[in-house]
Amino acid sequence: MNKFEGGGHRAVPIISMRMGGSGKTTLARKIYNHNTIKQHFQCQIWISISQEWSVDHILIEILRQATGQKKKSDEIGSIEELVEEVRTYLEQKFSLIVLDDVWEKEALKYLLPAFPFRNKGSKIIITTRISEIVQISGLSYSFYEPRRLNNVESWDLLTKIVLNQWQVINNYQLIGDFERLGKEMLKKCSGLPLAIIALSGILCSKDSIEEWETISKNVSTKVMEGSGTQDYGTVKDVLALSYNELPYNLKPCFLYLALFPEDFLIPVGKLIRMWISEGFITEEQRCGEETLEDVARQFLDELIQRNIVQVASRNYEGKVKRVQIHDLIRELCIKKAKKRDFLEIYSLQSSTAQAQVEDGTIMQSRRVGIYSSLSNTSIPSQAQNPHLRSLFVFQLRRHDGSLNLASVHENFRLLKVLNIVRPWPCSDKLAFPIEIGNLIHLRYLGIQGPLSIILPKSIVNLKNLFTLDCRDCKFIEVVPKVWWKLYRLRHLLLRSTEVPPETLEFHTLRSLQTLWGVRGGDWMLKQMSTLSPTVKKLGINTILTTEQLEAVFQCPSFKLGHLHTFSLKWRTDVKLRNIELSFLCHGLRKLKLSGPIGEEESSPANLFPPKLQEVTLAFSKLKSNETMTTLGKLPNLRYLYLNDYSYISKEWTCSAGEFPQLEHLEIQGLQDLEEWRVEERAMPNLSFLSVYDCPRLTRLPKLGNNVVVHWEP
Repeated sequence: MNKFEGGGHRAVPIISMRMGGSGKTTLARKIYNHNTIKQHFQCQIWISISQEWSVDHILIEILRQATGQKKKSDEIGSIEELVEEVRTYLEQKFSLIVLDDVWEKEALKYLLPAFPFRNKGSKIIITTRISEIVQISGLSYSFYEPRRLNNVESWDLLTKIVLNQWQVINNYQLIGDFERLGKEMLKKCSGLPLAIIALSGILCSKDSIEEWETISKNVSTKVMEGSGTQDYGTVKDVLALSYNELPYNLKPCFLYLALFPEDFLIPVGKLIRMWISEGFITEEQRCGEETLEDVARQFLDELIQRNIVQVASRNYEGKVKRVQIHDLIRELCIKKAKKRDFLEIYSLQSSTAQAQVEDGTIMQSRRVGIYSSLSNTSIPSQAQNPHLRSLFVFQLRRHDGSLNLASVHENFRLLKVLNIVRPWPCSDKLAFPIEIGNLIHLRYLGIQGPLSIILPKSIVNLKNLFTLDCRDCKFIEVVPKVWWKLYRLRHLLLRSTEVPPETLEFHTLRSLQTLWGVRGGDWMLKQMSTLSPTVKKLGINTILTTEQLEAVFQCPSFKLGHLHTFSLKWRTDVKLRNIELSFLCHGLRKLKLSGPIGEEESSPANLFPPKLQEVTLAFSKLKSNETMTTLGKLPNLRYLYLNDYSYISKEWTCSAGEFPQLEHLEIQGLQDLEEWRVEERAMPNLSFLSVYDCPRLTRLPKLGNNVVVHWEP
């Protein structure tokens, strides 16, 4: 650890091993997350490169992690400008940068000029299977190759995972036949962590000697008959056994993950909506009051417990927020899926590859992922596939070209999921052809990226649509009064600033669970009280009048306690008055308010619901320390973001016992704050503090030793 902290060591540490599943990323992650490292470095950045990489995307992500701000599409400059912006920022700080899973020397040639080698306090860690890629002129580096686990370490890892899943008492041990069989199986894993973890995931669901004996025989047979015991053979054989041991209802859910690019952080909400749209989750699998989404989460939890899906992040409620899969597991998914015509992946790196897909003779799977690096991408016009259920299109590199969807309605009439990801701005609008209304089986339509999109009148024919997700689009043009005809809609996520409010009618959507990003308007005066009580997530922006603001709280989900997440934004000349959120939203977990709050007309004690775990405030113009004390008394609050003018007094005192569970605190744009005091025993669990743009605050209070602090006055 001293090697990474030292200010005079300029060599780049390389964690390299040709064997996949050897623990390179795990080791780098342990270094990255170590408390000593967090306290030493002012800025930490983790970037996964993978085989499909884009220098634009990587540089923008570095800036996002470094500054905490996401660049708007019109602020993105050339590669040279991005390199200069990254270098200028990082030269001001001691930084730790991890480049994980690097496959090409070309990626390093683009990225290394952006990193501050002149700043001797900064460090870069690179993980790779290909040691030769770092042989770049002028680059000094040191290698570390993770060793394989020995017999004792392998057994300790297996027993730790299995006993944790069995939830047995602390002094329980695997002995007798369990120990004998376990150690026999571990010999086939060759000390490779990924193979041991996969084997442990299989054994977690087996609690009898007979079941372990069966698995032991299968392990021996699989490794003996597999692709060989050299390099990846052992790992892949054990992973294949993990797949074979899955219950039949989990196999399609697992294979579906391969549609996402390598190292992609998969949002859980999006994933389970796709599973439901595909029909992997059925009404027959529900119990009692469970929703389809609840069942889907149970399926995902089981895949996680079997150690073939990794948790990338959790929310402050403890629920899984994003997942990913190891690249070797993804290779297994693709291999198994192709054999069954379940899915195929096409990488369009050249016009020749585009022509091959255009030929249409190869696109026969039920699900297709197209990863395009071309400026103009066309969905195959000749490839008629009446069996296609899901179509994913990922635009990997920045281009100003077009995306042609003209043939989708003709060739893929049974399509259920259409997901388009284009993270780069472009001048062209994404115009869906009027014939999209012919896709009467479509259940999921997702468009992600700073695009202007046009939805034609014919979308009223999509009577089976469950999800429409356009929240990241910069402009949505849609015909008026169409939403109320999409009777089966469960999740509607829009870009509020550009959707005309007169288009919004929702009273017929009786299965609606998510209504997010809609624009306020007089439609609320009549319709809020008629919304379905199934709504769990509600987000409304650009509210113009007090009457509209008060109408929001007529939503039945408030009174019934069904609302889980609530976001509200209103004009600064409108005040939230006489609203006792603690009574109206007693089940609320996440709250985001942007607009003035009338403290003098509301009791601070009743302003915040008691079960809140995440709170974001902006332009609230709170003056009373009593209101801040109310926030501090919330027993479950773990995340607090005080944004622009949310608090406008000169002093803020956090008394002993306040904020007992707070872990993450961000303060930005409190222009009047001059003194902030934190008494002993306040914020005892705080681990991260970020303070930006508070020009009158000259010093920070004394906090615990384990708090990571980012401060830019």
